[in-house]
Amino acid sequence: MLKQKSHLTLAVVLIAATMLIAGGAAVASNTGFKINKALPVTVGGFPNIGNNWTSLPYFHPYPNGQALCAALGLRSLPAQNPPATLLKIDPASGVTSAPANCGPTAASFTWSAGQGVRIRNTAGAGAPTSAIMVGSHNPAMTLTIPDSGAGNIGSFWFSVPYHTTAVNGQDLCNAIGMTSSGTLRGSILRLNAATGTGAPLNCGSGASTLILQLGEAVRLREPNGPISFVPAHF
Repeated sequence: MLKQKSHLTLAVVLIAATMLIAGGAAVASNTGFKINKALPVTVGGFPNIGNNWTSLPYFHPYPNGQALCAALGLRSLPAQNPPATLLKIDPASGVTSAPANCGPTAASFTWSAGQGVRIRNTAGAGAPTSAIMVGSHNPAMTLTIPDSGAGNIGSFWFSVPYHTTAVNGQDLCNAIGMTSSGTLRGSILRLNAATGTGAPLNCGSGASTLILQLGEAVRLREPNGPISFVPAHF
């Protein structure tokens, strides 16, 4: 009887350790999770529609872009043309990577934990409208927003934790310690992949109107950087 009870307890723990997140529910940071994330597809003539800036779990089973594309079911070469693409921006240098086509060549595409990745979900036969992502959080991860400069220097596309304590952009500004007063303020931007629209909002002046979306990365810029922080989470 004792042995059966032990097995039952272990089963309950294992079930509790893997949680489904749907529509904004959040779980403790030391649990695994999966999310069914919407992935709007491209629309001709609208260059930003279908650009999904994606927040990836800090621990995940995707060692490179090829694995990520395959796991999400994105259109890939050589069978499907045009393929979906992956892109990242180095916040320190401002350099934007060349878009990596989903398929074997994307095996060389990698990213750092906490860094958002742009998934351009190209329209066509087989293109998914949503995909399951799995992973867990690293509660000890420290990230740094560089001092903002010309072009994309200092533009940090931040993978917002799936169990963040922040609800809106100002919550992030406060938790990170971004400048929210004076003439030079931090800013936050969300690109809506379905509409292709987005505009930066200054911390302390409008950032509270930006509602964070589960699974989306946001762009942070800080004119008084660098700022290092541990992302707040449950």
